[in-house]
Parts: sequence; structure tokens; C-alpha cells
Amino acid sequence: MAIHENIQSVSEHQVYKTLAPIVSFALIGTVGWLFSTVLDLENKALKNEQAIIHIQNDGEDVWDEIEDTRSKVTDLRIYIGNGVRERQH
Repeated sequence: MAIHENIQSVSEHQVYKTLAPIVSFALIGTVGWLFSTVLDLENKALKNEQAIIHIQNDGEDVWDEIEDTRSKVTDLRIYIGNGVRERQH
């Protein structure tokens, strides 16, 4: 029985010696991949936030342009309306 136990302990030790580095590398690789994925997502979130701010600023500029255009259209209507009234008289 002593020989059988020795052979079994050596085989278990060899399996451990074989699998431990593989498991360690897989674990380190997985953690590294997760870390780089989180950093990539953080960069994408920052870019999206900057894009949203830029779009909001453009939206505010558009509203200013719309108000300016509305004012010009009103002035043009008044000008055309005054011109038509003068011609009718």
C-alpha cells in the first residue's frame, strides 16, 4: 500500500505541477482582459459624454438660429405686407 500511495501522491503532484501554471496564466489573462475591457468602456463613455455635450451646444446654437430666422421672416412679412398695402392705395 505504501508504494501505491507514493505513486498516487506523485501523480497528483505532477498533475498539479502541470495544471497550476496553465490555470495561473488563464487567470492572469482573464483579469488582464477584463481590466483592458473596463478601460476601453471608460474611454468610450468619456467620448460619448463629450459628444453629448457637443450635441447639446449645437442644439442651443440651432435654437438661436431658429429665433434669428423667425425674426427675419417676421420682418420680411411686415416689409412685404407694407409694400402690398402701399400699392393697393
